[in-house]
Amino acid sequence: MELGKLTDKGIEQLRQYLHLLTQGSAAEPPLWLLTEPELSKSLRNGVQIEQRSFASRLELARYLDQALENIPERPDTIANEIGLWSWLSLFYFDQICPVNEKGRREPGRDYRHIPEPGYPNGHRHLIMGAYLVYTVYGWTDELSKLLLSTALSVESSFHHQITVRQNFITNRGIMEALHILYYDDVQNKPRRGPIMNRNAPGSLYRFIDVIQQLDLTYDLYSMSGAELVGLLPAEFGHWLDRQLKLVNQF
Repeated sequence: MELGKLTDKGIEQLRQYLHLLTQGSAAEPPLWLLTEPELSKSLRNGVQIEQRSFASRLELARYLDQALENIPERPDTIANEIGLWSWLSLFYFDQICPVNEKGRREPGRDYRHIPEPGYPNGHRHLIMGAYLVYTVYGWTDELSKLLLSTALSVESSFHHQITVRQNFITNRGIMEALHILYYDDVQNKPRRGPIMNRNAPGSLYRFIDVIQQLDLTYDLYSMSGAELVGLLPAEFGHWLDRQLKLVNQF
């Protein structure tokens, strides 16, 4: 299908549908909004979007990076195109808001489907948020894995906690350090453990606290991930030790 964008009226119709879902409705997605002339407009660039299944937000972001490459405004300018991202949300709605075991959809807050550009919720849009990490910030496959490893319907804690902090998501050294500590390159997935426990030594929250302290005395933008990891206290050694053990098993 040719890529389009919802008009203001189309966005309002989508918002009304989301509200119905939060009230317990089992209504099917209003896919007719995608092509109704008063509710949707063509971008007039000939971009074709395929209806396909994606194993993760990373896979979706990789696909969109290629599919949208011929849009003149890309990459960062289209981040403000509310109608475009709302159109894409509706197009892939079965994946970003699937039917649960009770036969209902749980859409959550509207900004997961209709973007609110800027902070604090701009990155919370399930599709645009993935595109920003992968394309606009330029982390591609190399450093997007940790943040975008989840299903399309799930925003990981890594994504939520890092993208909301501009000085983290734009800093290559910090992104590398996160990958070194929390991503298992052997099994190609985030490491398991008490990473999201606020009080656990070496957790993501402790990493954020420590980095914010280091930022007061170091030029973090000039440092590599390995250099940053070298500044971390001993509590983070657990993740480094696990990494070495995993590598030595193969």
